[in-house]
Amino acid sequence: MTFTKDIETNLTGLKLVLKRTQTVTNPTPLISWLPQTQPQPAWIGLKTHAGVSKIMPVMPDLSLYPKLMELICGRISQSNYVEWQQEAYEMVGVETDTDTLHTIQISLVAAASLPSTLGRAIHAQCFQWFANANPALAQHLHQQESVPFTLGIKYFSSKKIQLRITLLKQELLAPLLWGIHSNLGGEINLAGVPCRLSKEIDISHASSFEKLVQIPVQNTIKLQFLSPTSFKQSGAIQPFPLPDLVFNGLLRRWNHFAPPQLKFPEIKWNCLVSAFELKTHAFKLEVGGEIGAEGWVRYRFNDNEQAKIATVLAHFAHFAGVGRKTTMGMGQTSIQNSQFKIQN
Repeated sequence: MTFTKDIETNLTGLKLVLKRTQTVTNPTPLISWLPQTQPQPAWIGLKTHAGVSKIMPVMPDLSLYPKLMELICGRISQSNYVEWQQEAYEMVGVETDTDTLHTIQISLVAAASLPSTLGRAIHAQCFQWFANANPALAQHLHQQESVPFTLGIKYFSSKKIQLRITLLKQELLAPLLWGIHSNLGGEINLAGVPCRLSKEIDISHASSFEKLVQIPVQNTIKLQFLSPTSFKQSGAIQPFPLPDLVFNGLLRRWNHFAPPQLKFPEIKWNCLVSAFELKTHAFKLEVGGEIGAEGWVRYRFNDNEQAKIATVLAHFAHFAGVGRKTTMGMGQTSIQNSQFKIQN
């Protein structure tokens, strides 16, 4: 196993890859597998994909991961049979995460019907998870004009939902997961309703600014607006996702968070809406509500250089959201018919 200086300085997280086994009788419990360190890592199970189990050892700050990686490598050389949730596993590998952009999904089941006004509740809960790991970080994020995460809610029924959290900065994954881990398998309250979290999370997508700029150009881009989306325009609220509003907003967000060498110049967009299918929906908050558009829009770019930048920004929209109140569930966006697959 190679441990390079490049990985050491860019680690965002670690995943232990486990394979179920019945050939060992006394595996070491995973929570006591590593030597005693301070702090001890929290162990978070990831959603199983293609029969592969992955467990994340989580620390409150990414600066602690290089030392954790060294401990894991040393421990594997001595013993790679562990117990996790009363099952025996062989540890068959360690995956390193060096990405900047992440999408995290968590399932919840409520004790009673949930209201449709959860935007502020999930906003507050996410800040609480950051505060669990680092109160100063939570306060700093609360003061930011451009907050480096978005939140979304997917309803499966009145009592079952999925929270979707996207992160735009590498250093946020560790404290967020550290803040969440004590609630996994337990209860939180959303809008006064007890909700039980699943025991595992799903990091469904990951990428980086460097990867996104390598995406092949698309002159026609179809964006799907998954939750009500709106924009500020001339002091009023505009629900139609006009090209300038969509791509200038994404451009500002990109330039705020991307490395200096990857920032884009200001653009006067030469773009046409070639087709759309939209409906306006009310996005309810505890006090009042917002009107926004849901559906899809197809944008066509005749200028190849603009099309290249727009392609990058359209894929960035998966993580950054589009328009207003993206930290309360609005503006959740995905790109359709893309030949580029965002990494799982």
